[in-house]
Amino acid sequence: MAASDRDMVENTIPVLGVADVRASIRFFCDVLEFKLDWQGEADPPQIASVSRDGHAIMLQCGKPAAPGCVWLGMSGLASLWARLRSQVGVVVVQRPTNQRWALEMKIQDPDGNILWFGTEPLTNVAFGQEPADGDLLT
Repeated sequence: MAASDRDMVENTIPVLGVADVRASIRFFCDVLEFKLDWQGEADPPQIASVSRDGHAIMLQCGKPAAPGCVWLGMSGLASLWARLRSQVGVVVVQRPTNQRWALEMKIQDPDGNILWFGTEPLTNVAFGQEPADGDLLT
């Protein structure tokens, strides 16, 4: 069957379970510089969508069986890390660490979901090592 002969997947959007949609919107928008795309009409809202650079994450009220995890491939990991280090209350699960597949770091949102950020690996830092903050800029 050719792709034109069947229905096509148009996109995929991760959905994270959260306890308080408004609080999660504030976290994603204020801390991570996402923007609010829309939110449900209930008061308090039960669902919302936030995005950054055209990539959305939906936030839905409800506690899942286990926290979710979202990979966010991006440029500018050094500037994000600098901003996050100065934010009160941001839970860092993994500091920036150079791996063969990416320079990666992980933080936790207020509901325990893991936001796993990654960019191209550094050439000046051994794999498996946490680069010094100054090495992130090279």
